Amino acid sequence: MAKFENLFKPLRIGKVEIRNRIAMPPMVMCYGGPNGEVTEQTIAHYEARAKGGVGLIIVEATCVHPSGKGFEGGLSIHTDSHVPGFARLTDTVKKHGATIALQIFHAGIQAHVEQPVGPSAIGRKIVPPIRTPKELTTEEVEQMIEAFVQAAVRAKKAGFDMVEIHGTHGYLICEFLSPLTNKRTDKYGEDRVLFAEEIVRRIKEKCGKDFPVIFRLCADEFLEGGITIEYAKEIAKRLEEAGVDAFNVTGGNYDTSDYIIPPVYYDKQGYFFELAAEIKKVVSVPVISGGLITDPEVAEKAIEEGKVDMVFVGRQLLADPEWPNKVKHGELEDIRPCIACNEGCIHRIFNDRPVVCAVNPLKGFEYRYLSENEIPRASEGKKILVIGGGVGGLEFARAAKLRGHNVIVVEKSDKLGGLLWLAGAPEFKRERMQRLIKWYEKQMKKLGVEVKQKTEATPELIKELKPEVVVLATGSEPIVPQIPGVEYAVLADDVLSGKVEVGDNIVIIGGGMVGCELGIELAKKGKNVTIVEALDAIVPNEPAINQMAINKLLVKYNVRIRTGSPVIEIHKGEVEIVDRLGRRRSISADSVVIAVGRKPVVPEELISEAKKIGKEVYIIGDAKVPRKVIDAIREGFSVAIDI
Repeated sequence: MAKFENLFKPLRIGKVEIRNRIAMPPMVMCYGGPNGEVTEQTIAHYEARAKGGVGLIIVEATCVHPSGKGFEGGLSIHTDSHVPGFARLTDTVKKHGATIALQIFHAGIQAHVEQPVGPSAIGRKIVPPIRTPKELTTEEVEQMIEAFVQAAVRAKKAGFDMVEIHGTHGYLICEFLSPLTNKRTDKYGEDRVLFAEEIVRRIKEKCGKDFPVIFRLCADEFLEGGITIEYAKEIAKRLEEAGVDAFNVTGGNYDTSDYIIPPVYYDKQGYFFELAAEIKKVVSVPVISGGLITDPEVAEKAIEEGKVDMVFVGRQLLADPEWPNKVKHGELEDIRPCIACNEGCIHRIFNDRPVVCAVNPLKGFEYRYLSENEIPRASEGKKILVIGGGVGGLEFARAAKLRGHNVIVVEKSDKLGGLLWLAGAPEFKRERMQRLIKWYEKQMKKLGVEVKQKTEATPELIKELKPEVVVLATGSEPIVPQIPGVEYAVLADDVLSGKVEVGDNIVIIGGGMVGCELGIELAKKGKNVTIVEALDAIVPNEPAINQMAINKLLVKYNVRIRTGSPVIEIHKGEVEIVDRLGRRRSISADSVVIAVGRKPVVPEELISEAKKIGKEVYIIGDAKVPRKVIDAIREGFSVAIDI
């Protein structure tokens, strides 16, 4: 406790006291009903975090008007019929001692509706709306203000302790504030702050001065001509005067969404702290901020230095809802770390799918098992042999041991983690990936899972151990394409692991995540890198935000990209490709690196022997189909639950 004294001090927002300085920020989950209703899945999601020790829970972007729907499965509070569901949510969260706020919002030009509306008929550059937005009339703007006010009234009736007005990320209020999207000629254009200011004043009038209002503020849109920190300071001063009781500081809009939810490539914890510190200079109410927070030391320091009064911890709470309690009790090694992959969370909501988590297989299923203590024990414990110590095998072993099985893991190398070591080879991913490996190592020891490293799985070993269940988590290996001259190339695995040194001029064959991340890493070291990809796009299967970040880094470090350019031959010192016009082209290269994908490794002799000895045989993770961390972990967990 003493180590994180500031983080666990109470804080007042208005007259409401919050038990600590940890806030769960509003994160859309897509768990809502067809009309934006609260569901059992919604309630269980927030209950797990309240039980985990969060001080303030800010419920995700909740729509105030049908025209402002932002997400399929998003929440709404635009009718009185929504109130009972939210009342059940607030009752559940409060019984665990957390304070709860509702974020009220309108998606504006980014709405998932047939005809979006906005302050002006101006869309986005990178992520355009379905149609060019319709400019709201002055009368419609005033009606929209009333929609926000009535949403706040309903929130108070439902038992929320406060509301947060969503004024950032390029949604409606931010659009009115931004010079990029507000070109109006009426009073709401002549004074761009007026829309937000009137919403705040009217809510305070209707709900009472003692009902706190937080304003989520865009401190920088990260676009030329958009909101800047100096302008944001002026906004903050006016809104505090209008009645705002706290500011929640972030930045970005959909054109710069890689800043809204910074991916692992921007691995700076407390991403918005410096902006928040500037806002704090001009207001007298509490300031909340965060961004990519995993380490409690970073959060503690920000409060101690006076940059913020409260820290929001987002994706880390999806990975481990017990983060606050574990921090408070000094159980830091037991915190399951967020790897900032964006796979289970933001990637899924951008595709209208409910949120899960790459590293936490219970995420999204809290309504079945609120915590791992509720996972049912097996009716009978079985002796299980897991072949392979990658994350799929380790997650299986962990979950199976929790259920009461006797588990043995054999790993042929001298370390656990499998391909996670290669995934974490680039500097920007190293710390988070290694932290996840260490977490699994700790869980194996804590649970008493028998782990045999530097042990080759053989038919003889299977005979000796006589397992009832065999799980093959033997992973994958690189695909070596049948290209003439491929013997002159090296594998990305060998470069990432440090087994092979490369020259100064490098051609990487393959523009997937491995090829692009390796290209960035080598270019940062001063290498001249060209990536050639047969498809028309690089990293096509990655989350959109990650794609934005990767492309920016490729440009920053001068990595050349040749898409639509299959390699037809490799020579010593050059690579021959066919360009988009069907012309043969040569690219000079001191080193050629292959990164075109992976194939399963499943030794037939092991499968054969396993089927003779064991009653049940399972193949999981990359050994089944090469995929991502999220797939390996979730599959390992699911198979363990079914045994």
